[in-house]
Amino acid sequence: MSSVAIAIICKTPCPGRSKTRLSPPLRPDECAGISACFIGDLAATIASVADGGRAAGYAVYTPAGTEAELRALLPEGFGLVPQGTGDLGARLNKGIDDLLAAGHAGAILVNSDSPTLPRAILNDAVEQVRAGDNVVLSPALDGGYTLIGLSRPHPRLFADIPWSTGRVYELTLERAREIGLPAVTLDGWYDVDDGASYAMLERELDGIRPPCAKAALQDAPRTRAFVSRRPTVAVTSMPRARTAATVIIPCLNEEAPIFEVVRGVLAEGFEEVIVVDNGSTDRTADRAAAAGARVVREPVRGYGRACAAGLAAVGPGTGIVCFLDGDGSDVPAFIADVVAPVANGEADFVMGSRLRGRRERGSMTPQQLAAGWLAGVLLRLAYGARFTDMSPLRAIRADTLRRLAMTEMTYGWNLEMQMRVAAAGLRSLEIPVDHRCRRGGASKVSGNLVAGLTAAWKITTTFLRLVATLRHAAAGRRTGALAGGR
Repeated sequence: MSSVAIAIICKTPCPGRSKTRLSPPLRPDECAGISACFIGDLAATIASVADGGRAAGYAVYTPAGTEAELRALLPEGFGLVPQGTGDLGARLNKGIDDLLAAGHAGAILVNSDSPTLPRAILNDAVEQVRAGDNVVLSPALDGGYTLIGLSRPHPRLFADIPWSTGRVYELTLERAREIGLPAVTLDGWYDVDDGASYAMLERELDGIRPPCAKAALQDAPRTRAFVSRRPTVAVTSMPRARTAATVIIPCLNEEAPIFEVVRGVLAEGFEEVIVVDNGSTDRTADRAAAAGARVVREPVRGYGRACAAGLAAVGPGTGIVCFLDGDGSDVPAFIADVVAPVANGEADFVMGSRLRGRRERGSMTPQQLAAGWLAGVLLRLAYGARFTDMSPLRAIRADTLRRLAMTEMTYGWNLEMQMRVAAAGLRSLEIPVDHRCRRGGASKVSGNLVAGLTAAWKITTTFLRLVATLRHAAAGRRTGALAGGR
């Protein structure tokens, strides 16, 4: 048999057991209903690729005993293969083995959460699987893969992978290299498995191309009909924040957490999120754009340089800018509280203090705690300002920040901002905010001893340099004022 098997990995739809991460925004019965639509639309696309005998459609399904219900969703001629037991890797491996054992020239397993997966990606997958002994992958925006294809069994490819994490695709490529299996990467797509990706599906069905889309969009009539019957849950329908602030997120290799960070900010009602990609070598920029952020690229690395690039990118109508980190440690629910005093005219600068808020165990290192305390002492001695932290979560008017004329382009950016705010006599306010452990990525400051010492040295030298600079500037202003008064 020379055809390539293309199989949907799926559960037969059942309320309370299908697409549970879509509730909310959907009810359990709607989750089962849209799951049926996903399977039906994806199966129709597979059938169109299989037309002519070059491929054959299957469903690798669970649970046993639901064959009649599943067949009602599938085109005529689709085969059924029961899933095995064990984790997802074991079930994927068995699915590949069963399809190859049926005599097919290759086997492709497709996630059932991608109803609009373009036909072009499936066509490419068939051709690449036919090309020889390799692994064919279409990466998903959530860090997994939308499909995987093989022409021979490779059980080691699926073993000991941490499924349901943002590193599945990356680790699968590493495993392929370990076993000497060539990897072919196709265009990527996205899975609809939570409220944020459901909103992306809504936008796609309205004609807005997903950021990963390179081929022609694939219609999904059953899914379209289902979605059109429900009120929209897209981000654009969420409540607006109390002020039109732009949120700036500097990022370096934050592929795993950035999607949820951006969606969390948008869910709070902020209309614009700018993610500054500071030279990432992973898919941070793609994931941020997929979540709804505007991506700005600053290839020259430096935390302060990335923040400055974000400030330069805001539009002239932006009144307030708010900064937070892209690793998921800052809690988006507190952004509005940080922005509100600036918007209401109660303060010129507001910082969220992690030291005064509730901290998840292990979310801050002893070095970070000590640095915040030391910076507070130095600022109080030099300017009488009272800060307990150098938190990245902060808000300030955009024009005010521009007038501060920031110069520090690396780790000292946050400290410099606080020093210049204090030296200028601006009204500052510190409010408690919750803080949690990073959701992914590696710390650029506290992740190892060398980075920690480098950051400490930069912060110390920044303080000493700026104290001298600001005092010199103040003396110059006093001299000028005296001269002008003569």
